[in-house]
Order: sequence, then structure tokens, then C-alpha cells
Amino acid sequence: MSEDTLLTRLATHTALVPETAELATVQKYRARHVNLAASQITAAAQLPAHEPIVDAAIAWAANKVGTGGNRRLVAIRAVERLAIEFAHAASGIVAGDISIEVDGRLAYKRRQLIDRARTLMDQLLAAGLEKERLLLRIPATWEGLQAIEKLHAKNGIRCHATLVFGMHQLAAAADAGAAVIAPAVGRITDWHKKRDGVEDYPSDSDPGVLRTLRMLDYLSDHHYDAVLMPGCFRHPRQALALARCQRISLPAKWLSDLSDLSDEHPALAAALGTKPTGSQQKLTIDSAAFHRLTSADEVTNNKLTSGVKNLSWAMVAQEKQLVDWITGRQDSAAERSTAALFRTWDYDGDGYIDREEWSGTDAVFNALDRDNNGRISLEEMAAGLGAPYTPDD
Repeated sequence: MSEDTLLTRLATHTALVPETAELATVQKYRARHVNLAASQITAAAQLPAHEPIVDAAIAWAANKVGTGGNRRLVAIRAVERLAIEFAHAASGIVAGDISIEVDGRLAYKRRQLIDRARTLMDQLLAAGLEKERLLLRIPATWEGLQAIEKLHAKNGIRCHATLVFGMHQLAAAADAGAAVIAPAVGRITDWHKKRDGVEDYPSDSDPGVLRTLRMLDYLSDHHYDAVLMPGCFRHPRQALALARCQRISLPAKWLSDLSDLSDEHPALAAALGTKPTGSQQKLTIDSAAFHRLTSADEVTNNKLTSGVKNLSWAMVAQEKQLVDWITGRQDSAAERSTAALFRTWDYDGDGYIDREEWSGTDAVFNALDRDNNGRISLEEMAAGLGAPYTPDD
């Protein structure tokens, strides 16, 4: 990022955090931190460049399941392991924080969130990552914030509060000790667009931007150490308008778009000239206040509920997609291995192994020779060894 572009100018005022698991992109933009959302890992796992990462996850899972374990069970365990492997790979590229998602389906289950987060942290540390560089992403429900408080106070685990829409969520997250708080700027704006019946807002009146600036000033007014890292933008100008924030989470596409622009942008200039909004009263948030304020704030009430629901649905869909894909990958590997083994015995290359070519025991030959014709086909060997068989067209 040496050229004078909007991206380089923005990067002089805030830390740009790629929201992607495509490691080449993280390296390209020389990011200091990275945000590994589950959806990003799902997409990145299927790229050829990341085959070694997926293979490492499969090998770990196969070892856990044991010899002869069902390939689909291996795939399920491999999906669980992928975040660890991607985090480990990313740790060699970025020098700062790595955010990893805790299962969003547990957003309303405090005890299970805590247990899952502790297990995830143990696995990350066992993989050689440094605790002080790790952030666990947890939705800012009341239960999620209680989990963050416990993990911070009892285990020294740094947490990244997500799905933040309201000031009361921000205040509760800061009091809980969240290291990073992530307002979903675009989703706040989406709600207002629908209510107001408008297509867009100028940066200086964008509800998502304005609410995020209030959050930034609240943290400053009350001297919290938490880092505000807005994300979920709908347009790059929202990010430019929030250049005062310590970090900004951006998808790879917008990093690319901003790097292609060199003209001055009024949103960036305006953001850098923005003054704090003025002192805000400190909020004290307990369970009753949190739920009362959530119900009273239509944006938070709507977007937190739908955000958790969408996160849960997405986790189910992503798991299924990856399990199916990894199972197919294992099937392909097993098929190739069986074909190679078959060729070592098929000396004359006629597509069959007869008894003269076979060097194993008669019992195994008889078991593989399913049609009892005195020779073994590739299909019979594949069936006997548990590999799929796809005949050539």
C-alpha cells in the first residue's frame, strides 16, 4: 500500500482489518490484524491455495476419530478444527490480533458460550498461538456479554463483542471488559432506510455512522480501553466517515475498491474534521435495564434478534456445506489411493487382478471377489476398501 490512494490515506488514520480468511489478501494489504468470520472461513477453505490448511484439519480430525472412522464424522471434526488451522496460518502473516468466532448458535446460552470459548482457547493455545493476540467473537446479547465478563475476569480471555446496535449494548460490553466492540453500521442504516423509505443517506446524516460516532465518543468520555471496530458497511464512504475509529473491519472487495481510488473524498475529509459529540452520561446496565432498553430501541430489538437468527442459520448451512465438501474431498482421495493400489497388482494392465497377480491372502481375495469369477475389478476393490467408485465415462 505504497501508492497515494483512498486506502492508504484511510490507513494513516485507522487500522484496517480485513474481514476475510483469504490469506493472500491479508498479506497483500499488509494487515496488522485479521477478522476470521465463520462465513469467510467457509469460502476460503474451498480455495486451492488453502489445501494444506484443510489437509491439516482433516489429519487432526482423522487422528481424533481413530483408524477406520467414518469419513463423514472425520469431516464434521475437521470443520470444527478449520478455525484453529486458519488462525494458526494467519498468525504467521499478521503481527496483531486474530479474531475467531465462537458458535453463534449459543448466543443466548451463557454457560455453553463460556465452555465453548474456553475449549476453543485451549485448542488455539495448544496449536501454538499466543493468548494475547487472540480475540473470541461473541454476540452482544445479555448472555453473551455475561460470558464476556466471566471470560475476561476469570480466564484473561480477550473478547470481541459483535452484533452491537445500541448504546446500552456498547456500555454493557465496555463494562464487561470486551477488548473490541464491533457496531454493525450498515445494519443500523438498513433499518432506518426501510423505516424512512429512502435509498441512501449522505455520510453526515447516515444513522449508522452517527450512532457509531456516539459510541466512539462514549468510550472516550468514560476512559474505556475497549477498541471500537465498526464493520458490516453498505458503502465504502461509511468506512471513510468513521476514520476516527481505532480500527475498521472491511471485506476484501472494498479494500480493493479503495485502493483503486486516488481522488479526495468528502467523507474522509469530513470525518477527520469531526469533533466529539459532547459528554454523554455514563450508563449503568443490569439485566433488567438491558432488556428494557433493547425493547425500547427498535433498531437493536429488530437487528439483534435477526442477527442472531441469521448467524445460527448461517452456521448450520456453512457446517453442512463444508462437511459435504470435505467428505467429497476425502472420497476423492480414497478413490485415488484405491486406484493406485489396484494398479500395483494389475500387472498386465487388463483392468482385473487375478489370483496369479494377487500377493495377499486367499481370504482377502475371496472377500473382494464379490461375483466369484476368480478376478477382482477396481469397482470390487473400492467397495471392499470403503472407497467410492466412479467409472470412467
